[in-house]
Amino acid sequence: MPTEKLSNRDRLLAVRDIFEKYSDEEETLTLEDLSIALSKRGLIEKLSRKSLKDDIEALAKSGFDVVKEETKNGLATPYHLVSRRFEHHQLRLLVDAIASAKFISESETQALVRTIQSLTSERLAKTLNPVIHTVKKPKGVIPFSIDTIQKAITEQEIISFQYQGKFNERTRKFELRRDGDFYLVTPAHLIVDNGNYYLIGRDERVQQIRTYRVDRIVQCSVFEPAETPVEVDPSYLSNMFNMYGGEDEQLTLKFHESVMPTVVDRFGTDIRCRRIDEEWFEVKVSALFSEGFMIWLIQFAHQAEIIEPSERREAFKEKVLQLARIYQESSVVN
Repeated sequence: MPTEKLSNRDRLLAVRDIFEKYSDEEETLTLEDLSIALSKRGLIEKLSRKSLKDDIEALAKSGFDVVKEETKNGLATPYHLVSRRFEHHQLRLLVDAIASAKFISESETQALVRTIQSLTSERLAKTLNPVIHTVKKPKGVIPFSIDTIQKAITEQEIISFQYQGKFNERTRKFELRRDGDFYLVTPAHLIVDNGNYYLIGRDERVQQIRTYRVDRIVQCSVFEPAETPVEVDPSYLSNMFNMYGGEDEQLTLKFHESVMPTVVDRFGTDIRCRRIDEEWFEVKVSALFSEGFMIWLIQFAHQAEIIEPSERREAFKEKVLQLARIYQESSVVN
């Protein structure tokens, strides 16, 4: 049981905290409820209803959105907190976004969700458990790399890091590329694609724009200030597919109307397209024709087709045949 008396200042802060934790649009508090809750936090001597009303009025004048409801038949007056910094549906979006992000570890996800739950009442917090389940990365250095990269982007600095490449089935770890030699990169952008963070920056050794998976970056630190700003052509960002490189060119594609929402999600609403018939669209886009692009297109199976240029149509055809040949083998390699 608390033994210290609450000061007027502490009591005012406690009243605010009680409203935040135990009231919302459906859960109300009476002056008696407040008095009982306050008594659990510290000794209260000669606390009158007027004092509590004064506290509530002071909070309301400061912008704390607590209101008094109308009552009849002499019932105790209920109060509740109307609005908060975040609406409930906004907190739900934050929880789902964190839960679906592969680059946020399970332990970090749980900690972030608890923080978000503290931004609403205890009753509503119970409804903010993640409903999306994603295979998470192990807890590691990703958040620290992201922080270093973000600062380097702001300060226009070169960063150094080692980069993981092939997966070693014996050690169950990724091997370092370039025999562990450090990369020197001036970062320009951080992008989230397909649940992963990617760094877009200039490789200082070859003076070319390159793409790196942030979860493959280790030993990331600031190297030195960059002598010249790094610039990335907007088309490089908008035309990338699964972060593979490739040649930027004009492609004419054919899509079934059922997959057009996904196509628009990828290319944007300003794509050049025309309806061919009741079921098919012709779409003209500028894209990087790459391994990543072909893998993206394969997901649509018979609902997508490359029309032009003919050499890209043939390249995609060969890719499909290559995949088919794998499953046409007479036996499975053990």
